[in-house]
Amino acid sequence: MIWNKFENRMVITAELVAETGLRIGAGGQSADPTASDLPVMKTPDGQPFIPGSSLRGVLRSHVERIVRAFEALGPGRGACSPTNTAEWCIKSDDIKRIREQLRNEPEKLAQEIFQKSCRVCRVFGSPWLASRVRIADLPCINGAQVETRDAVAIDREKETVANKYDFEAVPVGSKFALNIIAENLNELERGLLWLGIEELQRGQILLGGFKSRGLGWVKLVNLRIHFVKGKEELCNYLRTGEIPPLELEKAHSWVEKLLHELAGGEK
Repeated sequence: MIWNKFENRMVITAELVAETGLRIGAGGQSADPTASDLPVMKTPDGQPFIPGSSLRGVLRSHVERIVRAFEALGPGRGACSPTNTAEWCIKSDDIKRIREQLRNEPEKLAQEIFQKSCRVCRVFGSPWLASRVRIADLPCINGAQVETRDAVAIDREKETVANKYDFEAVPVGSKFALNIIAENLNELERGLLWLGIEELQRGQILLGGFKSRGLGWVKLVNLRIHFVKGKEELCNYLRTGEIPPLELEKAHSWVEKLLHELAGGEK
């Protein structure tokens, strides 16, 4: 089992820096007539922040694209489509059948779901499987002030301005604190997560809305990783709360092992 025993914990911290304007929309419309037409997510004290779910979503989808380029979908392999129920690795009808067959054997039920899940669902979760990766909301750490920008919507048939509006964006140079906790991942699963982190560090994953307008370019800096495993290290962690640091080269070796398997190497 991968949930009922504390085997290892990985903590990833970094600063996420906006290299262009960044817009994580709040949705809906404000009751304040003087407010922006399209506000961004803010804390109660008015500071912009990035929801952990937003970052987790783009990180997962980017990893899924890479995995699909190498590996077909199958038990423990490939990446299903979370947005299309017909392309889930375990469909709704399948889960009903499995639950009926194993309704009195909860451990076997969990094992069966895990075995049939795709590579990405095993790490990031699915409707039937808990995620082992948790990303906290990213607070702004350098006091960036939200800016308001003017924009126009074009009538494509008339090639004229349909209407004018404004939208909020977080300015270039804004910094957000990233904190990720992942538990009980094996080397290949850690490689899957770190593959996405490295792409984020290279600035290859865009975040938020209005990407076609040039917004959303971000990059990780001051990336650090801490990792604890084994009874001795776990006992020390439980006593002190301290997790030893890990060299980034070791984390990259996990990616190398993952890519070796994706390219057809042995498990």
